[in-house]
Amino acid sequence: MSAPASPAALYAQAVAEFRQGRLQQALLVLGQLLQRVPSHADGWNLVGVIHGSRRQYAQAAQCHRRAIAAGAPNGTWVNLGLAEQRRQAWTEAEAAFREALRRDPALAIGWQKLAGLYEETGRPAEALECHRQALHLEPGNLRSLSDALLLRRYLADWGPDNGPQPAELVAAWRAAARSDASPLLLLALPEADALVQKAAAATFAHSQWGALLARPAMAAPATPVSGRRLRIGYLSSDFRAHAISFLVLEAIAAHDRDACEVVLYACDAGTGDAWRDRARAVADRFVELEADDNQAAQQIAADRLDLLVDLNGYTAQARTGVVARRPAPVIASWLGYIGTLGDRRLADYVIGDAIATPEALAGCFSESLALLPHCFQANPRVPVLPPADRVASGLPRDGVVFCSFNQAYKLHPALWDDWCAVLARVPGSVLWLAPPRDRIACANLCREAAARGVDPQRIVFAGQLSRDAHLSRLALADIALDTWPYNSGTTASDALRMGVPLLTFAGDTFAGRMAASLLTALGLDECILAGRQELVEYAVRLGNDGQERARLRQRLCGRLPGARLFDPKAMAVDLERLYRALHANALAGEHATIRLSD
Repeated sequence: MSAPASPAALYAQAVAEFRQGRLQQALLVLGQLLQRVPSHADGWNLVGVIHGSRRQYAQAAQCHRRAIAAGAPNGTWVNLGLAEQRRQAWTEAEAAFREALRRDPALAIGWQKLAGLYEETGRPAEALECHRQALHLEPGNLRSLSDALLLRRYLADWGPDNGPQPAELVAAWRAAARSDASPLLLLALPEADALVQKAAAATFAHSQWGALLARPAMAAPATPVSGRRLRIGYLSSDFRAHAISFLVLEAIAAHDRDACEVVLYACDAGTGDAWRDRARAVADRFVELEADDNQAAQQIAADRLDLLVDLNGYTAQARTGVVARRPAPVIASWLGYIGTLGDRRLADYVIGDAIATPEALAGCFSESLALLPHCFQANPRVPVLPPADRVASGLPRDGVVFCSFNQAYKLHPALWDDWCAVLARVPGSVLWLAPPRDRIACANLCREAAARGVDPQRIVFAGQLSRDAHLSRLALADIALDTWPYNSGTTASDALRMGVPLLTFAGDTFAGRMAASLLTALGLDECILAGRQELVEYAVRLGNDGQERARLRQRLCGRLPGARLFDPKAMAVDLERLYRALHANALAGEHATIRLSD
């Protein structure tokens, strides 16, 4: 009879199981360990980490407290703070982070996580100061650099002396061998080209899920569809009041249920709203996934899908650990993340079109291209909404209204140069913007306008409204100005569906070509300019020529009835054709580019 494993061996086994994503097995081993050594600090801490990964935050906090009582290292206070933060116990979370920093003021991760808490609780100035402390201690830390720069972008804090600059982040990504920072922000930085974005995505993927990506796929290989429906799954944390639901739910509802079975997998911990109710209604089945990634992947694999569509990518609340386990024989990335995920195991295909993702850009993706015959973006039908009033919406009664309802992190100094140049040359015009997260951003944008010779009163910030009310007021704008290098997405199609022409130019990345794809689908090629200066000149001409502006708007509005871009049934038909082509590739053992024609 062999001797029982030592506590050290049990803990090492639990860590190995945890790193392989086998959380339930890790808990079983930890149970044995803690039964033998009830005061094993590292054991309690790891149990807490596992509970936290399963969104069992109260249990996680309790375990971290037991670890601390047993003499766990100082970093356990940070783990406790994270568990308390995630269950929205703000006071307890701040106290835990502060205790970690009292014990060790040089603990960079403590400053980093305290910054995240302050951001979440609406204290951006304090958050930025914590980011500065973290970067002072670890100047090259990618997570701190990325988080600090993203916060600065949300605050329109572009000064060269206030914190990290985009070039610093890009340089850090180029040098990084590992990273726990999402590459999402790179999509919005002019300094980061498509190949930098691809390399960063690969580094992130291998750092976070390398062990899983090396394991055999959880799903069985593709099987023929004859005699049954094609089984399609959609995975998202955004089946709620979110842009993804606004865009896709009508197209999903329009799938041919005689030919397709549709399952929606919600991977968030949301309590639900009217949009979640709509998502439930459009699916054959709506599944709330388990919080444990392995169990969630097993749920999906048990459904024996033909294809899984990931609507998250590297966006907030993504469950990349689920797709890394390959719970379906074919996985496609669509709409959520407008870039590459960096490893073919995370997605076989990225769904795009010949304008947004031309074959010339294929080398910028780890995925193969799956090209729809028209625009890659799904859209609901054009709504009929009551008209809004200019003055009631905070706009001047007269004067041209330029607009951009993009989030502030897509704005940057060069873009602001262009927009202020337009305002300066169109007398009486205003720039109408989405409500920023914080008043600091409003003050900063107004100050930046003044520095460029534009009266800050000509920068108008919209209030927060319901979606229908927002769409109704959006029709008051005259011209929408696109952001670059990260284009408008939902904000672009919103403007177009409400009859507001959008001006853009095509960039060199997927994120920089979205708006050109939308405008091409509507036949408005004149709104796709050759570059920045050409866009400024056309915006000025439209701003100063009411007749030309009216003709352009009339052309757009005349094309909205019956426009394929806003025909969810037509999109559903194209998607089904595309999915069958992807499935056929899988049956043949191929990953070739798919190009659908009309």
